[in-house]
Amino acid sequence: MIANEAPIKTQCLILEPLLVAHASALYHGLCSPELYCYTDDEAPPSLEWLHARYARLERRTSPDGLTGWLNWAIWSMEGARYVGYVQATVPAPGSEAEIAYVLFLADWGKGYAREAVTAMVAVLIESRGVSSFVARTSPGNIRSNALLESLGFSRAALPDPGSGDVLWHLAKRR
Repeated sequence: MIANEAPIKTQCLILEPLLVAHASALYHGLCSPELYCYTDDEAPPSLEWLHARYARLERRTSPDGLTGWLNWAIWSMEGARYVGYVQATVPAPGSEAEIAYVLFLADWGKGYAREAVTAMVAVLIESRGVSSFVARTSPGNIRSNALLESLGFSRAALPDPGSGDVLWHLAKRR
């Protein structure tokens, strides 16, 4: 984990740097097959598997040390429980970050994704010097497409040639 990394606090949420200890709290929410209908991902096959994955992610960097793997568990202060996670892959300071987010099914439509992504983007601009962001969605993922558009992301004219995903871009000034 990055030294001195503090949780990110918003009006309703706390984004906690993802740790192995979060696996148990997030596991059941991540097991809903509906979460993966628009992605190539699948539900975690076991709690042990999720522990191992979070152990790798907890380092917050790729094995070669060149890419930041930044993940936060989303805690709802209102509901006093975890509601999902946000993540960013940052190849180098000042470069483009690829972002993603997963909210538990019961927490869709509550504004948590908007609040969490907005906070994550602000922190990445401030702490990592990130000036542009990219996100990928399935063309059929109406909720995510609408969220990204409402956050100021621009939809690329052409889909990603490898996956057919919609590419979204956001440029921010520091």
